[in-house]
Amino acid sequence: MLRIYYADVSGLPEEPEGLPLSRYRLEQLNRVRPALRRRQGIGAELLLIRALRDYAGAFDLPLDILTEQGGKPYLACGTPHFSLSHSGHFAACALSDRAVGLDLQLQSPCRESLMHRFFAPEEQRYVLASEDRDAAFTEIWSKKESRLKADGTGLTMELSAFSVLDRSEGERIWHTRVGELHLSVCVSEGNPRPDCLNLIELP
Repeated sequence: MLRIYYADVSGLPEEPEGLPLSRYRLEQLNRVRPALRRRQGIGAELLLIRALRDYAGAFDLPLDILTEQGGKPYLACGTPHFSLSHSGHFAACALSDRAVGLDLQLQSPCRESLMHRFFAPEEQRYVLASEDRDAAFTEIWSKKESRLKADGTGLTMELSAFSVLDRSEGERIWHTRVGELHLSVCVSEGNPRPDCLNLIELP
């Protein structure tokens, strides 16, 4: 099971009053000031609640979310696994029966200084050979972030230490583009293609 939900968060409130958000989310919001960042965080958890309702039906709120040593969040009950991401006016959630990492990126200009610093040589060649370098750059960046999130290593592992174009890595990662949005999901094992990709209208 692997489901992805994403939504435009621009219409959400920037304050959590009246929303059944987890202690984890409220603590995150307390450290964030920009209105967009707050809407992104609120939207991400609302998507997680929606995904869990589709998966399990009724359950108690607020969610009990804990974090691993590397900062990766997980449900106190252990399963299902989830991963959250946001970029621009969008947030996304992946729900899976396997360890999963999701990354959402709004397409950005190719920055060769970042590419040379963080991309493996094979990935750099892929971007430079592409007719749309901005799209190729964002695709690789999104795939790499999803892989780090799936493994729970965060940025403790060098981005240039692996290539998402390697067969062993590529078999774990699925990527799609919706307009200017790039979505990548990485799983610990099995097929990374999601069962569904749902655009949700959040209340």
